[in-house]
Amino acid sequence: MIAARVEPETLARAELDEYLARGWYRIGRGLITTDYLVSEGELCSTIWTRLDLRAHRFRSSLRKQLAKVKRDFEIRIGDLVLDAAHEELYTRYRAMAGGNRAESLDEVTGGDEGRSLFCTREIGIWRDGVLVAFSWFDLGETSVESLIGVYEPAYRKHGLGFSTLLLEIDHAAEIGLHFHYAGYVLSEPSGMDYKRRVGPLEYLDAASKLWLPEFPYAEGQSPAGIQRARLAAAGEALTSSGSPVQLVLNSALLIPGISDHVPGCSTDPILLISAPPTPRALGVLTAWDEELGAYVLFGGQPIAVLLERQGAEDDARRVPVHLFVIHQRLGEHPSVDEVAFWVRHYLAVIAPPGAE
Repeated sequence: MIAARVEPETLARAELDEYLARGWYRIGRGLITTDYLVSEGELCSTIWTRLDLRAHRFRSSLRKQLAKVKRDFEIRIGDLVLDAAHEELYTRYRAMAGGNRAESLDEVTGGDEGRSLFCTREIGIWRDGVLVAFSWFDLGETSVESLIGVYEPAYRKHGLGFSTLLLEIDHAAEIGLHFHYAGYVLSEPSGMDYKRRVGPLEYLDAASKLWLPEFPYAEGQSPAGIQRARLAAAGEALTSSGSPVQLVLNSALLIPGISDHVPGCSTDPILLISAPPTPRALGVLTAWDEELGAYVLFGGQPIAVLLERQGAEDDARRVPVHLFVIHQRLGEHPSVDEVAFWVRHYLAVIAPPGAE
């Protein structure tokens, strides 16, 4: 699944448990799931994680870290608070952390609708009456979902971001919940790997949909790794055969649910584009289908869609996003040599030399 999004009208806490157990996660007022993510320009597999609280005990070093933060700071656990102090702290944290983050805490929670849909709680870390870190988490019936962790950049050396995660786990176990969900890690080493420090995680296997006690993929064998390798091999064969080709990441990866609104939109995470189409001719799109064990060729073309996104101070921006629309399925081929042959054939038919 490239990416999907739902926005339920109502959501009971037991329903949140069910979504989390299937690899869904809250974004704003909705829930998303995806098997892929683009990290530093490279396609990666997302691997959803959870911690079974019923059998969990922090190792000694983490127990000491928890004890220290409880000793050195005031810890407050209660309802979500959205005020100027929280927004200002988030602004400073966001400027330090960088990355593709929501521009406000109101956006993080999905506005009034999101805050009414989820049962969100807060762990705040205070020093001398000043808020220096906080995390928000959503309560299910038997699960807790970590939503966001924020800390004052001046306190970075104290490890408060990771400490809020430990405090969430500690609190969830204390109130008798079964699972703590902190989202995904990636198939390749990344900044998400801090989640694995909390203890022995379970990982959701994309194929079987079972939670496994071990990391599900050997090096290079994740779905994303296989996609990258297969498309690289086909790209080399096409280049050697004289067919112009471009490897592209599908922008639908970045917008969960967009394929539901664009008829014929490709849901393959990466594609080879042969002979970019002229206004009157289609190009050939090459994708790898792991279930079929074959390359699939399509006649298609890129389109630009303007999406409205909120900028700073509610400034609406229309951002162009490039998607790929499929017009026809041309065939399935198991080898790169067949791909090279048939791409040349189809280009001669649908985009002959001199076509405009």
